[in-house]
Amino acid sequence: MIEGKLLASDVNFAVRGLDLSDIPHIVDYWLKSSPEDLLRMGADASKMPTAEQFEMSLKSMLAQTQQDAEVAYLIWLVNDMPIGFSSLKNIRFGECGEIHLHMWDSSFRRKGYGAILFCLSTLNFYNEFKLKTIKCEPKASNLLPNKMFHNIGFPLVNTRMGASSELSLVCELNQYDITLNIAIQYLRNVGLTLC
Repeated sequence: MIEGKLLASDVNFAVRGLDLSDIPHIVDYWLKSSPEDLLRMGADASKMPTAEQFEMSLKSMLAQTQQDAEVAYLIWLVNDMPIGFSSLKNIRFGECGEIHLHMWDSSFRRKGYGAILFCLSTLNFYNEFKLKTIKCEPKASNLLPNKMFHNIGFPLVNTRMGASSELSLVCELNQYDITLNIAIQYLRNVGLTLC
């Protein structure tokens, strides 16, 4: 687990690996999202698995080794309460991966918490999988992640038409380089002390 605390604040942030108790939150996030939310994110409702298929897929990740993992999840915690997650897909151990971010508890949005938890996830994924690069491709018209990446300072390197995951629509995507040094600098700039 990677943890941090904001200076002059009682808010603690942490990311940890997926466990069984998190699976219902992730399944509900996807399967109970409104059609408008799915469209905003660039998700294709017709590609959503059933709840049982989703659960089986997530449970299978709990048994994988780091070296063999193609997908990994980190749960976002604020004061020990799970509020969302990052997933890393298409992992090539020692090389690269593609990161995604989702906050299932909307009461924590627009507070700057997502940027902190995303950067903590970035640190964890780089370290855990010995990565050289991570990229993220949010839908170009999805304002929240694009604004967040701009505010953190991650460089926009490309815009393309495509699908960012197996659940995505083909749409215009913004590709960002999610660099370790920028994530670390952002956490320092907001006054987060790592525990």
